[in-house]
Amino acid sequence: MIVDWICLGLMVALVVDVFLGVFSRYVLHATFQWYDEVARLCFVWMVFLGAAVAVRRGAHFRLHLLIDRFGPRLRHATDLAVSLLVLVFGGVLVAGGVAMYPVARRQVTDSLELSMLWFHGALPIGGALMILFSLPHLWRLLRAR
Repeated sequence: MIVDWICLGLMVALVVDVFLGVFSRYVLHATFQWYDEVARLCFVWMVFLGAAVAVRRGAHFRLHLLIDRFGPRLRHATDLAVSLLVLVFGGVLVAGGVAMYPVARRQVTDSLELSMLWFHGALPIGGALMILFSLPHLWRLLRAR
């Protein structure tokens, strides 16, 4: 899916950016503040988009040792509760990101003078994708009753 490729691109950009930052600092003896801002931007987006990808794949942390000991009904109820919590958490990210909009739109980064919306936008977008990607899993659980 496209979100996977975006995460991959962000990871490559992050690695290249950090390498250039280290190279310029220790080999060229020159530092540029924008390396840090680019690395932070890539990392923030990679975290929230990566969380959405993990929701889609069902790859989030899970206590298999405990849950596998449950009976089928309790396991199903646990899976349903976790799916609902992911949905709620995605909603909190969306609401929090939207609530930060008025403040973030007036702030800019130091060196690149990027709007902080580029950073804070990862929250509602990542949260919305988490909600979107959790719905098919939730639907399957509800139909499996």
